[in-house]
Amino acid sequence: MSIADHPDFAGGAYDELSLWSSHFGTLLLDNLELRPNVRGLDVACGSGFPLFELAHVHGPGSQFAGVDIWADGLARARRKLAVYGLDNIELVEANAEKMPFDDATFDLITSNLGINNFENPPAVVAECHRVAKPGARIAVTTNLSGHMAQLYDVFRAAVPPELVDAVNAQEAHRGTRALIEQTLEGGGFELTRVVEDEFYLKFATGTALLRHPLVSFFKDGWLRVTDDPAIWAAIEERLNAASPLRMRIPMLYAEGVRR
Repeated sequence: MSIADHPDFAGGAYDELSLWSSHFGTLLLDNLELRPNVRGLDVACGSGFPLFELAHVHGPGSQFAGVDIWADGLARARRKLAVYGLDNIELVEANAEKMPFDDATFDLITSNLGINNFENPPAVVAECHRVAKPGARIAVTTNLSGHMAQLYDVFRAAVPPELVDAVNAQEAHRGTRALIEQTLEGGGFELTRVVEDEFYLKFATGTALLRHPLVSFFKDGWLRVTDDPAIWAAIEERLNAASPLRMRIPMLYAEGVRR
């Protein structure tokens, strides 16, 4: 029976993997050197991307663990695991700041879009250092400050002056290349490769952008700046006037070795 014939294929393995995460996962897979017989850890593995792809491309001689605090995501990952029938993946529900693994366990640690979403990135990187073997590699991807800059320009122009600093903080919290490098090096990893890239998200109108399910994740933070309907109507009107929209997304791949 092929994978597509599995009764749980549609609900358990074939999902709505967003173009967002796939861009970053591709950046990781394009730059990561594949080595046989590794023990790998994917931090903030979510529903299994790129964890399952890493396990597939490394082959059955390698063992991978995925860790996340998102119970629903892990439940979906377990359904995928049943579909694929992989026996070289372990899924663990745990906080990345305190993982249930012994010291010096892993040869490879990855995190796709995790480092900019952790509550305390330095603590997570320090924990990755603890569970990494001497000489183990860490490879992370993230979006950088400057993402969707056109939208933030409109956002700043629409809010009263006293809220501009809050908009700036929302834009800046994704971090810079220098901050990511500092976080990895501060956690005990020597940087060996850093790659910057970019892609664009396109929308026919500002209305389409603000109602896109991907953008809704970002909008939660924007609404903490202001939830004033009049301000958001003004933002939507200005974005519509500037349509079609092409939002630049800067990406970073950073790889290091445990000192």
